[in-house]
Amino acid sequence: MRTAFDWTVSFIEIHKDSMIHELDRSVIDQIYTAQRQLHFLEEHPLYADTFAQTIADIKGQLTTIEEKYKKNSPGLVFLGPIGSAAIVAKEEQLQQRLLTAVNDLSKVFASIDNKAENFNPAQTVDSGLDVNKQLLRTLFA
Repeated sequence: MRTAFDWTVSFIEIHKDSMIHELDRSVIDQIYTAQRQLHFLEEHPLYADTFAQTIADIKGQLTTIEEKYKKNSPGLVFLGPIGSAAIVAKEEQLQQRLLTAVNDLSKVFASIDNKAENFNPAQTVDSGLDVNKQLLRTLFA
């Protein structure tokens, strides 16, 4: 069970480079979930070598997204609507990049499950993560 102290430490840790602008915890959780799913594939003895380059590419994408999301937006120098618009634009761009990375990971899982020809990209990050979760359950059960 997490205590108030644990929540505070976690909050400060993810906000250390972005104390001006509060980050959305659900986006952080989406990034961490995708990283955990990728890590599971990375640690698998059979598939780690087969998909080493793809794993490295997706890992780099997720790391970049996490770093950029946690850093203050350059738009914060502008107060008011311009700064707010810059933050929203940055977050939408990173959300789209996260969706691309999650779909790339889904393609790997689908190819392992021999369903690559039936692969349909997810429209949202949450739905993509759910698809990956189901594929992980069936593939590595």
